[in-house]
Amino acid sequence: MKEVLVSDVHDAGDASIPLLTDTLVPGNALLARAGAQGTMAAAAASAAAPAAMAAGAPGSHTLDALDADALVERMRGRCMTWLTGEGRSVIEARCAAAVQEHSHWLVGQVSREIGLALEAQLAGWVKAAVNEELAARAGRGPSSGGV
Repeated sequence: MKEVLVSDVHDAGDASIPLLTDTLVPGNALLARAGAQGTMAAAAASAAAPAAMAAGAPGSHTLDALDADALVERMRGRCMTWLTGEGRSVIEARCAAAVQEHSHWLVGQVSREIGLALEAQLAGWVKAAVNEELAARAGRGPSSGGV
């Protein structure tokens, strides 16, 4: 039987399998697909991570805590860098889209309410105008109807 080897490292040349660092839709930073350099860097980082974890002593809790603290600090730095850079424009775009969608909804609601109010008022106004016209014609008599 043939032995199959499975690698933990993503083949940078195989673009059919996206990584978490890949972007899938051009133009949207959250969905766009990164170039080969981004996937190669991600593959190198994922290959280096198990080696770095293996270097620490398994029974050393202080080393694990330091590694966790360093990881937390790196992640905090990356998040803050993204939020103050590229992430800000993504957030602004999403907020603008949400505000625009909500304003369209509000315009629809106000238009509907105005339409319903005018419909009720218009019926009353037409009835009053017809009654006034009928009363005016009744007061003038049948001979003056042909102006």
